[in-house]
Amino acid sequence: MDVISIGALNLDFIYEIEDLSYLQTLELHIEEGKEIVGQTKSFLCLREKLNRFGTLSKVSLGGSASNTGHVLSRLGFRTGLMGVLGEDKEGDFYLRQILYENTDLIIRRGETGVAYIINTAKKDRSIIVFPNSNSEIRLSDINFNVLSRVRLIHMTSLVSENAFEVQKSIKRELSGTVLFSLDPGEIYARMGEKLHPLIEGVEILFTTEKEMELIFGTDEESARKKALEMAAMLVVKKGKNGASLYTKGLACDVSADEVEAVDNTGAGDVLNGVFLALYLQKVDPSVALLVAVKAASMSVTGYGRDTYPSKQAIEAMMNIK
Repeated sequence: MDVISIGALNLDFIYEIEDLSYLQTLELHIEEGKEIVGQTKSFLCLREKLNRFGTLSKVSLGGSASNTGHVLSRLGFRTGLMGVLGEDKEGDFYLRQILYENTDLIIRRGETGVAYIINTAKKDRSIIVFPNSNSEIRLSDINFNVLSRVRLIHMTSLVSENAFEVQKSIKRELSGTVLFSLDPGEIYARMGEKLHPLIEGVEILFTTEKEMELIFGTDEESARKKALEMAAMLVVKKGKNGASLYTKGLACDVSADEVEAVDNTGAGDVLNGVFLALYLQKVDPSVALLVAVKAASMSVTGYGRDTYPSKQAIEAMMNIK
């Protein structure tokens, strides 16, 4: 395989709702644009309120690692997923819907993780994740022989401390053998300096502006310097404002196309997947970022994976860059 993605595998339930205040509970504090982890005791209450006050628009395969791998697969790369799905009908559904990724490394255990994606009129989605078993990956589950023979391993956040330690072990064991990229997401970014060992030595670090602050501090110049002391390349995603790319010898900014946003879930994962695909094809990084931002903009015009780019669409974007 070319790329293996390691991270959470969730079923995404995408809802439209007029106002987030309809969903507030004693256990959950939901804010627009934020991602939080929900406790099991809140699950039934949240689902009942969503079905009463909201509209279910789409059920989609999700998880940042899976989304990025799906994009790479659509662009012709041999990809695999490593994570945990439940031994339940939701896990069966997930596997039936995977059209491209190699699934040999997926473990079945417990209950499948669920993410509620909530869009208000502003189209700035909020996410409540109920991880269930998808973070219960164990070191004994890891096939290092397979991982050592891929070109790149892409990691995204898991919830449990044990899963974080497993990812650190994978990176420690295979550094220098394969390339690594990392998208920590808000969940890992909240760890701050504790995340640094997982960042150290990665080829590409994908973050948002908020995540940069959480991991490296509020001073932008100092934060970029710290990031580039650990990672060879930094891609900072800025939503509708595009993205920026930094290496020790390059800095560039790319603005996003104006589009009619329907659902911005996974747009950052699309950017990751397209950028990684072009980077692995040795396309100039500044060109790769330009095309990746265009693809991410296109992806928000539909729900879930419906508007993820095809290989033909990316080739067309390359021709008009």
